[in-house]
Order: sequence, then structure tokens, then C-alpha cells
Amino acid sequence: MATTLSDVQTENRKTLDAKICHNVLVVATTPRQENLQVDLEGIKKNVTFLTSHGVDFIMPQCGTGLVYDSTLEEFETVVGAFMDAAGNDAVVVPGIGPGYGRALEMGHIARSLGVPGVMIMPIVGPASDRGVYNGLKSICETIDLPTVLYQRRLDIMPVNFVADLCELDEVVSLKYAVDDIDTFDQILEKAGDKAAMICGMAEDPCVEYMNHGAVGFSSGMANFIPQMSLTLLSEYQAGNKDEAQRLRDLMVPFEEFRAEDGARYSGSALHTAMEYAGLAGGPVIPFVEDVAEADVPRVHEMMDVLLTETKQL
Repeated sequence: MATTLSDVQTENRKTLDAKICHNVLVVATTPRQENLQVDLEGIKKNVTFLTSHGVDFIMPQCGTGLVYDSTLEEFETVVGAFMDAAGNDAVVVPGIGPGYGRALEMGHIARSLGVPGVMIMPIVGPASDRGVYNGLKSICETIDLPTVLYQRRLDIMPVNFVADLCELDEVVSLKYAVDDIDTFDQILEKAGDKAAMICGMAEDPCVEYMNHGAVGFSSGMANFIPQMSLTLLSEYQAGNKDEAQRLRDLMVPFEEFRAEDGARYSGSALHTAMEYAGLAGGPVIPFVEDVAEADVPRVHEMMDVLLTETKQL
């Protein structure tokens, strides 16, 4: 049977494995039009910007992309648009979930779109540690794709269960997003040779966690200043920890702004920053809120600092 262009493109796509997770995992926003419909041209514009600046790991429909409030139809549309826009230039790893049934439904959709892998979003409903272990194992084995686990609660994802999950053939990485470095050390010791350990709390604590063995970090700010995030990681990997720390310190004020008032602007601050950088942002969907007009100047002031630094890199 003749090989088609589509076959060649599929064969040339980047794959999700532990090696590519030694990286900045860009947790992508979902740009929207004023009527709250997904901005498909905006996705193309944003992805082209990212890949042209060296980003090769993009995660749509995760927390930053507000997957919690997406319909299944919208999930399919968004992930498909990211796949089309990224082509062979980046791995596109969508979030699936939250919840067992929703994760399975999204996982099957993602698989049908040809994604190289998925990340299982944190559990938010009633759960026990054994129940979570059984559920995550079932999702991994049923979807049968390279998988990033997301560690956000120690009570339902204790060290031993997480280490056991990292033994699964499907699990390639753990996104660790708990402010507990000692527990991270324990997981790393038990499972660090099985799965790539990622700092899942963005640039603010990333240097400390890389000092303890994390091989990369997830980032929302990399949506609009990818050079800073990528340079931070490359400088750290090259042994230039002082320069990595300097870049990190420049980025912390924006992360602190996102965390204010119960993280009310965690997602929308990124949308506002994207617009200021000339990218596609637009409004956010409920249950989050847009940045209030009175707070927009603060975002712009911080962006001026970041964009000036970016021009010098």
C-alpha cells in the first residue's frame, strides 16, 4: 500500500517519552473570541509563535487551558487545532479529566486525534488513596498512551502509590505540584529512574526543585515569553545557576500576581498578558474571571519588564 503524506507526517511527529520531558512544558491557554467561542485562528497564531521560538512541548486543555469547564466537543476542537498547528514541531499533550469517566472519554478523543500522549488532571471529587491508585492505573492502561501523572494532593496520592504508578509502562513523567520538597525527594528516590520528575509549579520554585532532581518544569508564562523560560532551563542545565536564578527572580512577580486572592487571576492574567504581547488571548470562561480593568495596568507594567528582558536574550 502506498505511503500517503498523512502517514509521513504521523511518522515524523515527535513522541512523548521521558527524554523529551527534560524540558519546559508549556501549559497552553485557550484563546477565545468575545462571544467565548474558541479562537481557532488564535490557536494557530499562538502555536506558531511558540514553535518559532524553540518550544517543542505544548500542553493544551490543562488547568491553564480551563479544561475543567470545557465540553467534550470543545475539547476535541481545541486539541485538534493544536495538533494541526504544531504539526511535527512539538509534542501536543492534552490534559484529560478531571474525574474517572471524563478522563476516559477525553482520552479516547485524544487518542482518535493522534496525540502522542496525555496528562491526567488532578482528582477534585470524593476520593481515597486506594481508589485513586486503582483509577489512575485503569485510565493509563485503558487509554494506552504515554502518560504524565499530575501529583497535587499527598493525601490521595501518597509516595508508595505514586512510585508504583510510575512503574507502569504507560507513565513517562510525573508533574509534581505540591509545596513539599521532602516528599518530592522520597518520590524521586523511589521512582526517578522510572519517570521524568517535573516541577509542576512554574518558574517560582523551579530552581529549588531542579536542585533536588527535577529535570524540567511546567510554565504558563512561557506562552508569551518562551525565551525566558527556555533560557532559564538551558542556563541551569549548563551549570549557570546564578543566571537561571536571575531570570527566575524576574518572573516571580507575575506568578505572585496570579496567586493573589485565591488565584482569582491564575488563568486570566495569562490571557491579558498574551493580548499585550500581540498574541491571542481574549476572555476566559466561567468559573474563572477576567482581570479587572483596575488591575490591567499592573499586568502591563510587569510585562514591560519581561518583554524588555526577552529582547536582550
